[in-house]
Amino acid sequence: MSAATVQNIRSVCPYCGVGCGLILQVENGRVQKVLGDKKHPANFGRLCTKGITCAEPLTAPDRLKFAFLREQKTLPLQQTPLDAALAQTAARLQKIIAEHGPDAVALYVSGQLSMESQYLAGKLAKGFLRTNNIDSNSRLCMASAASGYKLSLGADGPPGSYQDIDRLDCALVIGSNMAECHPILFLRLLDRRKNSGAKIIVVDPRRTPTAEKADLFLQIKPGTDLALLNGILHLLEKAGRVDESFISRHTEGWAELQALLKDYPPACVAAITGLREAEIRLAAQWLGEASEFTTFWTMGLNQSTHGTWQTNAICNLHLATGKICRPGSGPFSLTGQPNAMGGREVGYLSHTLPGQRSIVSAEDRAFVEKIWGVADGTISPTPGLDAVALFKKMVAGEVKAVWIIGTNPVASMPNRSRVIAGLERAELVIVQDAFHPTETTRYADILLPGALWAEADGTMVNSERNVTFMPRAVAPPGEARGDWQLIAQVAQHMGFGEHFNYAHASDVFDEIRQTMNPQSGYDLRGISYPRLQEQSQQWPCAPDAETGKAIRYVTPDNSLKFPTDSGKAKLLARPFLPPAEAPDAEFPFVLTNGRLAHQWHTLTKTGKVASLNKLNPGAFVELHPDDAVQLGIENQSLVKVSSRRGYAIYPAVVTTRVRPGDCFAPIHWNDEFGKNLCVNSTTTEAVDAISLQPEFKFSAVALSKVTLEIPAEFSTHQKNYLLGLLAEVNSRGRGIPENAPFTAEQREFIRRSLARGGP
Repeated sequence: MSAATVQNIRSVCPYCGVGCGLILQVENGRVQKVLGDKKHPANFGRLCTKGITCAEPLTAPDRLKFAFLREQKTLPLQQTPLDAALAQTAARLQKIIAEHGPDAVALYVSGQLSMESQYLAGKLAKGFLRTNNIDSNSRLCMASAASGYKLSLGADGPPGSYQDIDRLDCALVIGSNMAECHPILFLRLLDRRKNSGAKIIVVDPRRTPTAEKADLFLQIKPGTDLALLNGILHLLEKAGRVDESFISRHTEGWAELQALLKDYPPACVAAITGLREAEIRLAAQWLGEASEFTTFWTMGLNQSTHGTWQTNAICNLHLATGKICRPGSGPFSLTGQPNAMGGREVGYLSHTLPGQRSIVSAEDRAFVEKIWGVADGTISPTPGLDAVALFKKMVAGEVKAVWIIGTNPVASMPNRSRVIAGLERAELVIVQDAFHPTETTRYADILLPGALWAEADGTMVNSERNVTFMPRAVAPPGEARGDWQLIAQVAQHMGFGEHFNYAHASDVFDEIRQTMNPQSGYDLRGISYPRLQEQSQQWPCAPDAETGKAIRYVTPDNSLKFPTDSGKAKLLARPFLPPAEAPDAEFPFVLTNGRLAHQWHTLTKTGKVASLNKLNPGAFVELHPDDAVQLGIENQSLVKVSSRRGYAIYPAVVTTRVRPGDCFAPIHWNDEFGKNLCVNSTTTEAVDAISLQPEFKFSAVALSKVTLEIPAEFSTHQKNYLLGLLAEVNSRGRGIPENAPFTAEQREFIRRSLARGGP
């Protein structure tokens, strides 16, 4: 590359919520190379494999470059000019609203969109379509952390920052595979241990790469983390390791929590969790002796029917010991998507409003109505449908139209058969995406081409509340446009142009800045596009501040004031309860699931990158050797994983990484990569009663060996496809698709297998 023609453009990684800064080297309209930004406080130049290769999907051959629509469900999609498709989108939505009312329409959006796009989606739905039926895939990953923070501390979001890693003496990593899912932060944690001798405690049902690096690994029984957290605090109290002065000055509810903790002595906790008493005592000892400790958690705790309570229990640990809101200590939820934090702040969930406000608050609704320029009483006080309820209402015929933006619910929602049924029944399915086909775009009546992260201006907010500007570094392909632009243009076609007339993404950001919330401390007023073009900024950031605050809730006199009515945090007594679904004779195993290091979500981006596919080439199910012997399963045997809702078929990996009775499958592979690979064919729709987040991490399943002698000339991909196909044929009576990857001789073998009934 000639240095004279290369532009170095600062941006942000579009994957996990760490928010790593990037340097994009752009030449001749293409990103030629991606480097880590050594000046960005999230990563200081480090990148994982996904970050290094994140520009490759920009030029993938299946980019959605143009709009498509079909006039009727039975007709094929036809390419159409984008502006005509936007007009059709507006007209069809208006028709359904006129006939069935505003709540017959819903939006389902993504934590991968820019903050500007997320904000406009909520504004259009709640302020102008007059429905609160907008939810996000953040409901699937961060809702329990958000609701837990609000109940314990008074407001959503971690009170600390990544800088805490550099000051801690002990880290409790629970329900989080940091090494694979947030690798840059985990490397920083390993640096801290190397430099200071800090200890790392990892709690997980599976011996992950994170667990391999732990000083103490607690291989817990799935779904029992809350009992462990209560048990650790029980031991800390008994050892005199709680801070009575802090509790008295800054918390409420200690007496009730003390009474609950009596029920969690080590013997009781060991019986519930499957851990040894000595392990539990050692974890409590290390946390108690640490001058500063930070707790990191993510989906392993959030994706539970008691996810909110588990966040409360983590906050209890920090509040009772006084190790919170100071350098090195605090509860730190790790965000799953690059802008899930930003979306939570601008109100893209069905019960929230911009500026960390609530639908049910008359004061909050009036504040937002004024900013949006709509009449008093425009915003409904009733929360809209959460993600799981949304698709149930579609199946019931109550939601007639859905607009899906930047996410793939056919692959990512629990019990995905209900999602498919809902999309098939809906009168209108609009899908706005950067790729086609995906598992979800196949059901679209209108396809709108969205730009990717490097193709449109916008901002993202990472796990530590750091706002980073991502500029348009290259042009989007074909007629694709930024998601915020597409949303605004549909609004204009619907007659709301006066309120959606933005010349630039910075105009949207400036409107978001007006939503400052003095109660929660949310404040972007000191952050602007010009400042962000120089350096990322952390909120809260007041108008006259040089930088944002790394630690929240600290008053000018160095005291603490939490955003609650009393100014005190809440210690909440949360008893252990089992998961919603218990194994039984028919479904005796527990299936859990998660990410791998080199793939992302449903592979719409990383699945295009050859180097990543070599590192994580395909789906599998892990099961313990004892279970494998009983079932007659060997390594690479094909295994049918069945639940009360559906099944998937995977090659077996026999390993002691999982406990006897447990099994694990990655979430990434779905229909675009073969038959019956979707783990969410099996997962449960049971949700946390407070956050409404599904319990992905615990499903009762049966395992059975798939028996069929397949000739050696079938490749691994062909074998996996074939086994899934045969099972599909048996259950639904379908034939061999014309595009199936088989030769004529192989098709003849398959026809003979079908005649015998298949596996």
